[in-house]
Amino acid sequence: MSRRKTNRIEEVEVTGIAHKSYVVGRTDEGLVVFTKNALPGDRVQVSLNKKRKGIFEGKVTNRIFSSPWRVEPVCSHYGVCGGCSMQDLSIEEQLRQKSKLVLDAFQRIAKISDYEFEPILACLAQYAYRNKMDFTFAPDRWKTKEEWESEDKTNTLPALGFHRPESFHKVVHIHQCHLQISISNQIRNFVWSFAIENNWTFYNIKKHEGWLRNLMIRTNREGKAMLILSINQEDKEKIKSLFEALKLKFPEVVSLFYTINSKLNDAWSDLDMIHYSGAKYLQESLDHVNYFISPKSFFQTNTSQAERLYRIVKEYAEPNPNEVIYDLYCGVGSIGLYLAKDAKMIIGIEQIEEAIEDAKYNANHNALSNCHFFAGDTKKVLQADFYTKYGKADTVILDPPRSGLHDAVIQQVLELAPQKIVYVSCNPATQARDISLFESAYKLTKLRPVDMFPNTHHVESVAQLIKK
Repeated sequence: MSRRKTNRIEEVEVTGIAHKSYVVGRTDEGLVVFTKNALPGDRVQVSLNKKRKGIFEGKVTNRIFSSPWRVEPVCSHYGVCGGCSMQDLSIEEQLRQKSKLVLDAFQRIAKISDYEFEPILACLAQYAYRNKMDFTFAPDRWKTKEEWESEDKTNTLPALGFHRPESFHKVVHIHQCHLQISISNQIRNFVWSFAIENNWTFYNIKKHEGWLRNLMIRTNREGKAMLILSINQEDKEKIKSLFEALKLKFPEVVSLFYTINSKLNDAWSDLDMIHYSGAKYLQESLDHVNYFISPKSFFQTNTSQAERLYRIVKEYAEPNPNEVIYDLYCGVGSIGLYLAKDAKMIIGIEQIEEAIEDAKYNANHNALSNCHFFAGDTKKVLQADFYTKYGKADTVILDPPRSGLHDAVIQQVLELAPQKIVYVSCNPATQARDISLFESAYKLTKLRPVDMFPNTHHVESVAQLIKK
């Protein structure tokens, strides 16, 4: 059904969070309205501008009264940079809303209720939990009204920060991001100051000119850092001057890379990473497994909570030395490696070849000879000849992207007929949809939300399915 424009102003009682930083509420007449820049418990006036399938979208024009769970955000960039969406909501209410989001998805989409819904696993740290941050250089700095009116000349300088939501060519300059540890903030600010002092040009995405493009900072729990700098063209003297200055200033920087990106987009996945100095991997441990993280590695960005998430996966998988476990959409093999010492064999499948290389490297360095990783499209790899060669799975771990499972993969898992399925998801809606398609052969027994990213709308959930 097509979207229709409307010009109504309605009072809305906000009742919950939804996808993509939206919140949802109802009017006194029962109309369902999605909007942003409001919190559960707020009563707001909303200018309705879209209608689709009986559901409205709109923009908040006035807050009539505030949520009882509203708190003061700690970050000066909150509401501007787009990184956090719920910093002004109490952590207790964040957890309640995320738990409700998962529960509602299974009631509304999967229509399943006969299972154990376990309490949400709260994060140990509300701030400084991210181990990776990506920043963008830009000559066009997005400014607040206060900055426009200020006489502070630094407000006119180029930016190193985050893209302004819904305004990709504008970048919000970041002084301090509370989601990363202190050393990461210090490094970012040093790089920015060094570039300004040396009159280096910042990349203009519209004109496709300027030298500095992106900066990625990875950190581990020891406080050590890996830096990856993206530039428009190679200039070894500039790179040397910055990197040597970083090494002198920050002994925590143990790994330095750069990449040359002359494309029109900022994607790094197809670019070569050029090693400048230091370690080629950043090391991190989750319980008994040591992980070696390369510049392009996908690794859970909340290390401490990932460790606790994997403990839940292990509890649900119940691995034993007689069982074969298939780890589908395995990425760098982090879950499979975590389960390997308690299983007979781990079979990991992932489409991205570099991720599989990382998985093999990590298996080798952890002396895990029972792990086998394969690069390829899951639905193409899971064929009869593959089962014949490696054996069928006793347990299948699923950790797909937000879009969920392909129909063909669901059918292939049903044909594999494992005794257990453990489904890890960052999207409760697609997880509920997929699990409903396993209902003919499997019973959902346990479901637990996990708060991986406090102060944002994102929530993970882990489900256990047992063969009927």
